[in-house]
Formats: sequence, structure tokens, C-alpha cells
Amino acid sequence: MPASIATWLELDSAMSPAVAADARTLWYLATPSGAPQIWRLDLDSDAPPVQVTSHEDRVMMIRTAPKGPAVAYGIDAGGDERMQLRLLPGGGVAARPLTDAPDVIHGWGGFSPDGAQLAFTANDRDPASTDLLVMDVATGARRRVWATGGPYELAGWHPDGKRLLALSVPRDLESLPVLVDVASGAHEWLTPRAKRRYLAPRWRKDGAGFWCLSDRDGEHLALCWFELATRRLEALATPPHDVERLAVSPDQRTIAFVVNEEGWSRLRFLDVGSGALVDAPALPDGTIGDMSWAGTARLVLALSTPTAPSALWLVERDRHRARELPALPRHSAPPAPAQAPVLFEFPTADGRVPAWFYRPEGIAPDGGFPALIWVHGGPAMQARPEFRADIQWCLTRGIAVMVPNIRGSTGYGRAYTEADDHALRPAAIADVEAARRGLIARGDIDPARIAIMGQSYGGWMVLAATTRYPQGWACAIDFYGIASWTTFFEQTGIWRRSHRAAEYGDPVLDRELLEELSPLKDADRIATPMLVAQGLRDPRVAPLESEQIVAALRRRNHPVEYVTIPDEGHGFVKRRNRMTVYAAVARFLEASLALKPPPA
Repeated sequence: MPASIATWLELDSAMSPAVAADARTLWYLATPSGAPQIWRLDLDSDAPPVQVTSHEDRVMMIRTAPKGPAVAYGIDAGGDERMQLRLLPGGGVAARPLTDAPDVIHGWGGFSPDGAQLAFTANDRDPASTDLLVMDVATGARRRVWATGGPYELAGWHPDGKRLLALSVPRDLESLPVLVDVASGAHEWLTPRAKRRYLAPRWRKDGAGFWCLSDRDGEHLALCWFELATRRLEALATPPHDVERLAVSPDQRTIAFVVNEEGWSRLRFLDVGSGALVDAPALPDGTIGDMSWAGTARLVLALSTPTAPSALWLVERDRHRARELPALPRHSAPPAPAQAPVLFEFPTADGRVPAWFYRPEGIAPDGGFPALIWVHGGPAMQARPEFRADIQWCLTRGIAVMVPNIRGSTGYGRAYTEADDHALRPAAIADVEAARRGLIARGDIDPARIAIMGQSYGGWMVLAATTRYPQGWACAIDFYGIASWTTFFEQTGIWRRSHRAAEYGDPVLDRELLEELSPLKDADRIATPMLVAQGLRDPRVAPLESEQIVAALRRRNHPVEYVTIPDEGHGFVKRRNRMTVYAAVARFLEASLALKPPPA
């Protein structure tokens, strides 16, 4: 008998590794309690992992101090993304709050080189701007270094402890470095103001420059060196794909970096002295998350494969080997053999779109498999071959799944990501219809039993596809999708409005375009049963968006089910809430796709 979707959702994961200054104490986040919490593991002993925090809500991030055992972390309330910072001093001392302003969004900036201060951002002065602040760790005294005029992130301290490196992030595909004097707040732009990216900067110890990822000179992100005195950018590794992560070893002789090859993560090493690329030990096929060096020859990373949730791996560079760490208190085995996808391309009117295709085992039934098209959010994101409980459950119930990376997705170059901007958006909707036709053209899919599902921007795409191409869908699942661009801009967090306007269009200047792209005005064209799910504390897509589409469908007695979760935001994080939402998804798909009951 196929396992219930709840059984798949019970699988635990570990992520966000952060190794302490002693090079042996590993801090990380894991989910055995139902939401990501802080755990600790000794890399050099056989002691079992220890859970350190037990908050009701998720821990969002964790960072270790450059000296000593202290750990800083962030936590929000019910998914509202208003992160508050806390400090674990170490030695069994309880955490103390560093910030206590529930209406303010805080962003991490980093410990100073001596560990005595930390930098962070806050939008307390102006909700649309993230100012730069510095705090004395011992006393909690804080000072506003720079009152910015927009969205900024902090990338850390200069090695001299007197300056901060900030990144201006006004829109997708733009991230520009600014050097800020801590004492005076004086700031200087290090590069021309252009729509380019300088990501993940890591200073050399002498402060002469930093390593980073940049697409200044091409379509893809490359591993680069930026020299401060000359403002010269030098490419160190330029694969024909995006370099998406980097981690510099403590002795700064080796850089670990990750290349996104058609969605798969490939780990590489760069010898800084010679510039030579060095092969890394083999890892299972999947996607690599955060990385943290444990000394100069060991690297800890998070790895998610299509068939198993995220786990922590220890890579030993000199011994050229890798192994999974015992980071979870119990082994989480899938209730059935999980399956990996294959890359699949389907034609569009002007090209081809890549997608991941998951095929159920066995011979297709008469008429073909029922299928689900799952559309990612973003839109500047990429569907990756990562573990998803809902996809694996679908496969056990005989549902094929396609996950397309329609135009607007990242991972295929800047031009492809920008191919859906503003007035080009309808072409992305047409990509989803092309995905449906591409599935049918395979010959093993039932054309009458194709569902569509998506979240956030993917939820908008569900609504857009079912209004523009209403006859092609057996059912639709909309997770917190945008129904009206007008009300979306009115309701979304003010700190996000200019950033989102750069992607979708200005709510005033492009009002006519945004009204045309709002599915709510065409809700009477929806011809398929719909399930809508919404977190009621969502700061990005307000519940009003889901409420409007549900109300429009109910006014004409159209079949619609509405699931609301009071203590979630933009996404369903807590296991009990995921159980509620995905149990509804499972029931809805079984009924709408006319699945046979599982054998007793």
C-alpha cells in the first residue's frame, strides 16, 4: 500500500552548517522538532548530536563568532520575516536577545574581526530602507552607521574592523558593493552603478580585496577577485554555467566553490596560490547548500538529493573523500524507494524550455499517467533536483510530475532570466501551456488528467494559466498566488515594493499592463476545481490575494477549497502545518484526477 503523504513529510533534514572557531564544533539547523532549530555536533568525537534551541517558530539563520564559542542566530514569529537576533554566548549560558523590536526586520551583517562588535541591518527608521547598525556584543549598545535610502544587505566587515561592506540590492540581478566607514558613515561605491551582480564577497586577510561571484563580464556568475586599490575585477573560474557558492578556507589557500550545471551542483576547489582548479571528492548527485570550513582541509556542506532530504556531509580535501555526518538523532528512511528526475525539454513558439520530469514506475495505464505540472516561484529562481515530499508521494500514487524552468528562471544566463520582465510576461504563461502540450506529446500522459500547482509567483502562474488556457486542466492548486497586481502592491511589505516593481512593472506607470496580467478580472474563465492555501501572516503576498480569488469562485458556485494556516507566512514551515496543507493536497489530487484507491 502506498505510504501516506504524512509519512513522507515526517522525514527530517539538516542544513545551514556553521563550524566554530575551534574547527571541531559544528552548529547547524535541523527539523526533528518540527521546525528548523539549532543543533550541535562534535566533528572529532562519536558523541550524538544535541538539540540546543526549542522555539515554537523556526530559526532562520545561524552564525559563529570568529573567536570563542559564541553563536548568533535569527528567529521570526509565525513566518512574518521580521527577524530578531539572539546570542548564544556558549558554555551552557542561555541565549539573550540582541534585538527586541517585533515590527522591525533585521538582517545579519557579521561579527567584527575581534568578535567584540556585530553589524546588522534594520528598517526601524524607514520601513522601505535597511539601515546599517553596529552593536557592542558585551553591552548591547548600538549605533546607526548609515541611514540608507533603499534596500541594502551587509556582506561583512573589512579586516581592519573599521569599515563595512554593504550590497545595494534594488532589484533582481543587481547587487553592487559599497564600502562604509563605521566611524563616520561615509560611503563609496566600488563599482559603476549598473545592473550587475557582485555576490558573496569574502575579504583577503590583508584587506587588499575580496573574492566574489560576479556576472559583470558575461551571462553567468563567475568566481572572481576584486582588487580594492584599482577596482579591477579578475575572473578566476568561468565555467559555462553559474558559480553559485564559495567558501574560503581559514588559511585562504583554497576556495571551495559550487557550479550549477543544468541544475545539479558540482563542487570544485581552487588553489589560490597557483590558480589551478582541483577536483573535489565525488558527492551524490543533488544540490549543495551552505558550506563551512572546519580548519584548512575539511569542509562541511548541506546536500539535498532528489531521493533524500538535506543532510550534512564532511568533505576531506587532502584525503579526497566525503561522508555523510550523523547530524540527526534518528535515521530518516523514505517509506518507499524515492525516484530522481530526468532532464526534459519541450518546444515553445520561440525555443525550448528545460524541465525536470518524474515518471512513476511501471507501465503506463490505459490512457496514460495522470500528471502534475509544478511551477516554481520567484520568478527569478530555478527548480532544482531536490527532495520534495509531495513529488515523491505523487509518484507512489501513479502521478507523473513535470517541474519546468520557464523563461524568467535563473541558472540559464541573464538573458533567459530577463525574458519575462514587464510586457514579456505573457510569454512565460505561454511556456506553461507549452509544458502541458509537451507532456501530452510524450505519449504516456493522459491529456484529460493534467493538474497544475505552484506557490507565490508560481501560484500567480496557476491562476494565469487557468484563466488564459482554461480548458487544459483537470484541477489547479494555488499556494498564496497573486490574484490582482494592484492589490498585491498595495498590501505587500513596503520594503519590497520597489524591488518587485522592477520585476513586474510600476504599479502607477504600468498600471494598464498589470491590470491585464491580473487573473482576478478573468476569474469567471476558470473551468477547473481549485485548491487555495494561504499563510495568514504572509508579509509578501497578503491573504487578500487568496481571499479575492476564492470569493470570485464561490460567487458562481465554482468548486474551490480554501486552506488557511494562522501561524505561517510565505511558505509552510512547521511540520504540523505542512501535514494539514499537504493532506488537503493529496485528497484533492486523488479526487480530481480520479485515482484508484490504494490497495488494502
